[in-house]
Amino acid sequence: MDEKNLIIGTAGHIDHGKTTLIKALTGIDTDRLEAEKKRGISIELGFGCLELEDDLQVGIIDVPGHEKFIKNMLAGAGGVDLALLVIAADEGFMPQSEEHLAILNLLNVEAGMIAVTKSDLVEEEWLELVIEEIKEEVAGTFLEGAPIVPVSATEGMGLEQLKKEISNLVDNLSAKDINENAYLSIDRVFSLQGHGTVTTGTLSKGRIEVDDKLMIYPQEKEVRVRSLQVHNQQVTEALAGQRVGINLAGVETDEIERGDALATTDSLMPTEFLDARLRLLSSAPTVIEPGDDIRLYLGAKEVLGKIYPLDTKEIYPGEEAFVQFRLEEEVVAVFRERYVLRRRSPMDLLGGGEILDLNPSYHHRLEQEVIEGLKIRAQGSLEEIIELSLRGTKDEPLTIRDLVKETALSVEQLREILAELKEEERVIELKAGQESIWLDSQTYQQLQNEILDYLDHYHQDYHLQPGMTKEELRTKLSLQLDAKQYDLLLTDLEAEGLISIAGAQLKLAEFEIEFSSQEQEVKERIIDLFIAEKFTPPKAREVLSQFKEEKLAARVFNSLVATGELIELSSELYFHKSALEEAEQKLREYLSQEESIELGEFRDVLNSTRKYTLPLLRYFDQQGITLRQGEARVLTDN
Repeated sequence: MDEKNLIIGTAGHIDHGKTTLIKALTGIDTDRLEAEKKRGISIELGFGCLELEDDLQVGIIDVPGHEKFIKNMLAGAGGVDLALLVIAADEGFMPQSEEHLAILNLLNVEAGMIAVTKSDLVEEEWLELVIEEIKEEVAGTFLEGAPIVPVSATEGMGLEQLKKEISNLVDNLSAKDINENAYLSIDRVFSLQGHGTVTTGTLSKGRIEVDDKLMIYPQEKEVRVRSLQVHNQQVTEALAGQRVGINLAGVETDEIERGDALATTDSLMPTEFLDARLRLLSSAPTVIEPGDDIRLYLGAKEVLGKIYPLDTKEIYPGEEAFVQFRLEEEVVAVFRERYVLRRRSPMDLLGGGEILDLNPSYHHRLEQEVIEGLKIRAQGSLEEIIELSLRGTKDEPLTIRDLVKETALSVEQLREILAELKEEERVIELKAGQESIWLDSQTYQQLQNEILDYLDHYHQDYHLQPGMTKEELRTKLSLQLDAKQYDLLLTDLEAEGLISIAGAQLKLAEFEIEFSSQEQEVKERIIDLFIAEKFTPPKAREVLSQFKEEKLAARVFNSLVATGELIELSSELYFHKSALEEAEQKLREYLSQEESIELGEFRDVLNSTRKYTLPLLRYFDQQGITLRQGEARVLTDN
């Protein structure tokens, strides 16, 4: 038999002998509380270890059967791989038998068997009737056709047969994947003298090793694993499917409560909203309407909230629907985690299902895009779900770390899937430094179209401007990209010949400034004014005041500045580019004969005034042509 780590969970009505049966099978009394021993019933979860063939050990959870402690039963049922439904021969199928069976069915437990306890207390004919009744009751559930073994814990009758049936079922169950992110729903927390904080739970995913850094959720508090215990033995590693006791450093017991999760750091998202698929039991005592009060059981967590159907107005018993839970406190979940639902008061069992969206937005009923997305999350492949997550990005693009929280996959799993999707051109990677962002091809195309549309509209509105500034356009995109990611997107567009990038400006590749005849006339007049007084140019407002249509002239003037034909040296002071070129030439000619030049000397060279030559010298300093030394300038390239 291959090594497997599995959990058997008991279920059944109060006083049907679950705890006694476990003690007979394992030698362990799972009633650890004094109150339990006095009252003869299980109140809290009990844990044991069952030895099977080939030295195989499986964990066993004893859950309370009394209806008042049903939430404790739910806390243990979430990690169960194999169910052991216990029914007393002298009483037969009872209300809690039915409720426990429904819960295990809702939690998608796939395998199990039935132990008919106290079989030594009834006659053979009665036992046969009880077994027939049990077969009728479990019809249509995962226990239909399951082994039914009459036993007596006190007499030892049937115990070996029960173990054999358990071994057969275990042999047919698949081993768990231990390469996922670690995830454990905490069902007990206490302090142990000399050790500090200890938590227990079923490790449902991944592995945990001593000295691992993990995180408590929803608090998002980082902790360190001091030591681990599995089946009362100290170990260095715990694997998915094992009951684990964990001694934690970095946290006090009052900082943790039942239902919190211990998981890989940065792998979960605390949220008050969850989208899910719900199956309402045929026996549910009510119709679900928007805003109904509910109790949600997720792992070992019980949380109050409200329910809102998404694809229908009301949900009737026996129906399935997509719903949104709006909770009264933050929780965490993993993708497709099973849950159970009860009414807030009275606490009737309603149904259950699986969590599909771990951090959804606020939805209204009958939003078709939301419903279609949930259908993909419920039935689609991992590749389709990753594409959906990327396509559903709200404000910022997603990294692999973001996708970890969206999908509950490990970084390694995601890298493998993303590489395949990238090769198929279904997703696009924009890599900036050590971190990559990922976009589905549809979102990538949408961003490209947005850029092209914005540029097209800009050219129509400002046809005399050479282009739109990169930063202005970046702020208008539906997805917030940082500068590096944005540049990668622009580079792709430029490589495709769709845009041109000139410094801080963007334009459509085919765009060229075209002046109307009237604009051309204004342009030539403005240039003539600056060339005529090249080293003593007029102020901008003086130029514009000479035109009857001053707004038109201002647009042309701004175009000349934007294209570099007019260059601003300071407020209101502009030179034509040819004047600057000539001034530079004269400066170089002078300095080819002299070691340096001062302001007055440059003024005489240009036959200008201090008002214009001082800004010119400062401009040449800024351009790296000259270097100031005291009151003089020298050429930097001498």
